[in-house]
Amino acid sequence: MGAGAFLIVNDRLADFLAPVVGTPPAFHGILSVPGLATLALVLVGIAIAWARYGRQEIPVTAPAGRLVTVAARKDLYGDAINESVLMRPGQWLTRLSVYFDNRGVDGLVNTLAATMGGTSGRLRRLQTGFVRSYAATMLVGAVLLVGALLLVKL
Repeated sequence: MGAGAFLIVNDRLADFLAPVVGTPPAFHGILSVPGLATLALVLVGIAIAWARYGRQEIPVTAPAGRLVTVAARKDLYGDAINESVLMRPGQWLTRLSVYFDNRGVDGLVNTLAATMGGTSGRLRRLQTGFVRSYAATMLVGAVLLVGALLLVKL
């Protein structure tokens, strides 16, 4: 805010830009001939508008209007176009992404979690807490490994 006031006082900005854009035309104030002519035209326009519309009573309900008037009252159907072109397809895309997230992504994660939980529940029955059971399991695994290696060598 302060910079604008600083640059306007004493035409600092105009003097600074003068070598590049040239000096601005002299300002003769609002009471010049073009300024007074413009002011007179504005006053004539106000008088004509008041004579045409200002003296009439305002109806309680708006008149029906023609096609252009109806379109203007409905914002040139901009809301209807935005709704049909952007909003409805966006809602469908959102619903599709929610469905894919629930069924695809979350479904895969939940299925994997249920599989791991079920498998661990079944494997838990094999744990007896006895060392001899674990040693027997390791022996069976080692025998199967040696047997597989011998089959590959033959």
